[in-house]
Amino acid sequence: MTIGEKIKTFRTMRGLSQNMLGELAGINGTTIRKYELGARNPKPDQLLKITNALGISINVFMDFDIETASDVLTLLFKMDEQIDMKIDGKKDNDGNLIPDTIYIHFNHPEINERLAKFAKAKKLQENLIASKDAFPSEESFQQELAKMNDTCEKIKQHLVDTNIVVTKEMREENAVRIYSNSK
Repeated sequence: MTIGEKIKTFRTMRGLSQNMLGELAGINGTTIRKYELGARNPKPDQLLKITNALGISINVFMDFDIETASDVLTLLFKMDEQIDMKIDGKKDNDGNLIPDTIYIHFNHPEINERLAKFAKAKKLQENLIASKDAFPSEESFQQELAKMNDTCEKIKQHLVDTNIVVTKEMREENAVRIYSNSK
C-alpha cells in the first residue's frame, strides 16, 4: 500500500472527508487529495500532522525491508527491550529450548487478540492457496487470490489501528498514547 492509500484507508475508517482531515491536520484538503492520489508525497512533518489528526502512529507508514536473520533478530530484541513478551518452547532433557518449537507470547491481551485475528485471516489465505486446483481456471483463482490479499491488507490496517500503550513501563490497561508533534 502506498502512503496515499494508507492515508485514505485511515481517513475513511474515521469517516472523515479530505477537507475535514485537512482541517484537523492544518493542511489544505486539496493537498490531502493529492497525497491520496499519489500525485504528491507528504514531507515527514506533514505526515506527522496527518497521523496526529488520525490518531495513529507514524510507524504505520514506515516500510521495513526485513530480509536477513539479523533484521528479524534486531526487531525482536528491540521489542523485547520495550514490551512484555516471552520467548519459550519445548525443552530437551538438558533444559534447552528446542529450536523448532519456539514461540513468542505477548503479555498483553490487546496484542494477543489482534494477532489471533491476523492468524485467522492468514489461515484463510493459506486455505485458498491450498485449494487452487478446485478452481475452474488459473484466472478465476488469481481473481479470488487478489480479493483475499486485499481483504488481508484491510484486516491488517484495522488491526494496527490502536493507540493502546503496551510498553513495560506503562502497566495501566487503558493507557492510550496521544501522538504529538510538539517538542
